[in-house]
Amino acid sequence: MPIFFENSENEFQSYQFTKEADFEKLVVKLSDKLFGETSIYVDIKKRVKGNDIISIPDGYLIDFADPNNPRLFIVENEIVSHDPFKHIGNQILRFVVSFEDAQKEIRTLLMEEIQKNKSHLKRLEEACKQSKFRNIDDLLNTAVFSDFRGLVVIDEIRPELNSVLDKIRANVNIIELKTFASKDSSFCYQYNTLYEEFDDESNLAEGEIVKYFNPEERKRRLARKAKSDTIVVPAQEDGFQRVFLGENRWHAIRVGAAMKDRIKYIAAYQVAPISAVTYIAEVKEIKPYKDSNKYEVIFQRPAQPIDPVKLNESKYKPQGPVYVQRDQLLKAKNFDEVMRDSGG
Repeated sequence: MPIFFENSENEFQSYQFTKEADFEKLVVKLSDKLFGETSIYVDIKKRVKGNDIISIPDGYLIDFADPNNPRLFIVENEIVSHDPFKHIGNQILRFVVSFEDAQKEIRTLLMEEIQKNKSHLKRLEEACKQSKFRNIDDLLNTAVFSDFRGLVVIDEIRPELNSVLDKIRANVNIIELKTFASKDSSFCYQYNTLYEEFDDESNLAEGEIVKYFNPEERKRRLARKAKSDTIVVPAQEDGFQRVFLGENRWHAIRVGAAMKDRIKYIAAYQVAPISAVTYIAEVKEIKPYKDSNKYEVIFQRPAQPIDPVKLNESKYKPQGPVYVQRDQLLKAKNFDEVMRDSGG
């Protein structure tokens, strides 16, 4: 989870927003850091109606990290002081129930707003050039006329919010954006991102950090993740035998909001002395894990052994979950090859 600093030599203390409007301005300010440069965050609050239910989303996020598979997220910006049941849960439920019937209205609204914003329009046109779509209308149609995806951006995640969203049983994810302030009114921000693309930072060789935070490098990594369908998790022997093989699940995993419905398989990398990916399972469900902002992966059926995909160079050793394509993994000569092809 990266931290973004503004210049200050003073200590920072946790900062609590009292007005949601102030937090919403911050989300707009940091939208590229939260969602990536391969996205458009449309900051509009307008009533939309579906199934005779009126809802007012705080914004709409169009993600085209994979230009051939653009996705729309309905965004709700919240501050922790709001009641997770009466306020946040009610709003999200309205979005879920009304979404399908309101898609045409949303599609029209988004195009009108994008046409007004030269920067948004340029991004959409650039994404279209890299895609299979004939024009931006086709690209936008594909993003909007799909399954519901929701995103809650909040200044602090509390267990109650995870409980509410779990009960709604819809594809809703959370991004946490914490703010810290100093006495001289400087601010710094701690946040997770749409793709959690900083999770594999520990795999970087010394001196690569600057390159890693470069916008073009971020785009490349997002594009790689957006095409992935498999999450590879490092496993100690005890947990591997007891949980991965014994309980047909794996838990306490960080999963980016944009990755949750992309993951179709989970593979186990057994740490030293084995140092290889040895088993793979089809994913049945990914659900919140206890009161944490992490997830539990439930297998469709018991994991199956594969020809071990061994590690050669230690710099490619997974320190946490990494995303790859299943077909590349199964045909690879070694895990280094998979990570190089995946941009890891």
